[in-house]
Amino acid sequence: RELAFLPLQDDAATSLLASIPGNGRSDTWRLVSRDGSLTGYGAGAPALLQAMRATRPLGRLLGRIPEPMLDRAYGLIARNRRTLGRFVPDGGAPRRYP
Repeated sequence: RELAFLPLQDDAATSLLASIPGNGRSDTWRLVSRDGSLTGYGAGAPALLQAMRATRPLGRLLGRIPEPMLDRAYGLIARNRRTLGRFVPDGGAPRRYP
């Protein structure tokens, strides 16, 4: 109930991501806050973790790291998606959106 998942191809995602040009929507993951603000890349990790009660302290701690460093870390992970993806179960994410 603290976080909803929505595939980029979903019609609701189109309106939530309207401020991002179509080809830029799939560049990274996005977090849309209740107030409509968008974040993503490594700099969005603190906001994502702070959105959930169980990971809120970790999010506050991660929020102390400069955004450029978080973005570089995200870039490293993104470049190794194929290798890291072996640890993620196959199949699409569930559509859980209020």
